[in-house]
Amino acid sequence: MVKALRKPAQAAGDTAPVSDTRGDKTRRQIKAVIAKLASKRDLADISLSDICKGTKLTTGAVYFHFKGKDEAVEEMVIDEIETIYGALMKADHASFEAMARAIIAQCTAYEQAHGRRTRAIQLVINSRPRAYQAWLAARTPVIEQLTQLITRSRREAGLDADASPFLALFILNSIEDLSMDVFQWGNPTLKPYAEKPEDWIARQTALWSYAILAPMPAL
Repeated sequence: MVKALRKPAQAAGDTAPVSDTRGDKTRRQIKAVIAKLASKRDLADISLSDICKGTKLTTGAVYFHFKGKDEAVEEMVIDEIETIYGALMKADHASFEAMARAIIAQCTAYEQAHGRRTRAIQLVINSRPRAYQAWLAARTPVIEQLTQLITRSRREAGLDADASPFLALFILNSIEDLSMDVFQWGNPTLKPYAEKPEDWIARQTALWSYAILAPMPAL
């Protein structure tokens, strides 16, 4: 069973909760340094000594709060996952087009602001079961809302809505994969289309808004 999201979810640098303790602050500091380092380097190139240097903590202090680098990295990634998808659910998306635009814009802005960090997130999701479960849980409400909006659009167009869950999952995956392909791996055939973010966002929004109204074979 997918675990429920932790409340409140905090990413590196978020405002501290009212009941913040010294330990909470130190854990958040450690994760913030890891997030900053992961924006510039691959995880394999980040050492415990780098984390200690960035936090001005001793190795013993880091081990007091985490079992080691891997656990600290995993916690940072889970915070990022919950914050990224949680932000999408805070907005009131009046239509599929509005939500698709919001997802594409967020992916684009995150990639541009955080460098290589998305690679770290993807690596940890694929290698750490707890992070993978957090990723599934965080995406679930996003997929559910996309499904509802696609269903509404298809019914308004007189189309069967049975394919809505598939379309929601396919479109979310495609947006994220395209974002990785362009901004992390520098796909030379796609990169020219993303030189102007506003055009990149508009083109994809138009594409997916058209795609959801395509006739679909029975599943």
